[in-house]
This record gives sequence, structure tokens and C-alpha cells, in this order.
Amino acid sequence: MSNWDLEVSLLKASGETKNKIGDKVPTYEKVELFAYEKPITRGELIIAGQSNIQISKIVVIHGFEYSNEELLEIDGVRYQVISSYKISNEELELKLKSKKGGA
Repeated sequence: MSNWDLEVSLLKASGETKNKIGDKVPTYEKVELFAYEKPITRGELIIAGQSNIQISKIVVIHGFEYSNEELLEIDGVRYQVISSYKISNEELELKLKSKKGGA
């Protein structure tokens, strides 16, 4: 059994604000939860590479906690959710790639 000891935050869009130069910047509400990280297999890397996608992490969360958020934060680093896969009635696998830049 896996350890659910990885603290992650799902980021739900909650509006927008303006930065110093007047550009609109989205704001997010953080929903904190526990997850665990799965290793990325060679097969997953090959398939992702063929689709020109780079996978940074795979995490598993409880499916009932997920509402199709597109961003997730781990240790202050933002990741974009590439895909989700229902492992069981309780677990959902999220494939992530590093989010470059700001929001």
C-alpha cells in the first residue's frame, strides 16, 4: 500500500487581478490534499514523447477531491495536468508537466 504523505494543492480559478503593468493575472483558490507519487515508466515516457508531451510527475489522489482542475502545486512548483485516469473507484492518477513562467 502506498503512503499518502505528499502534500499537493489543486488550484481552482477564482477570478483575476491586475499586475503592476496592468495585465490581467488569474487568481486561484488552493484546495490542499494528500497524494502519493508514482514512478514514470519507460513506456509512459515513450508514448508521451511520441505525442510531443513531457511528463514531469505522476501523482495519485482521491477521485472525489478532483473537479477537473488544470493546475496543481507541489512544494511551491506549479504543474499542468496533462491527463487523468481512474485507477479505481477511489483513486485517480494525474499526469503532470512542469508549468513554465507565472500562472
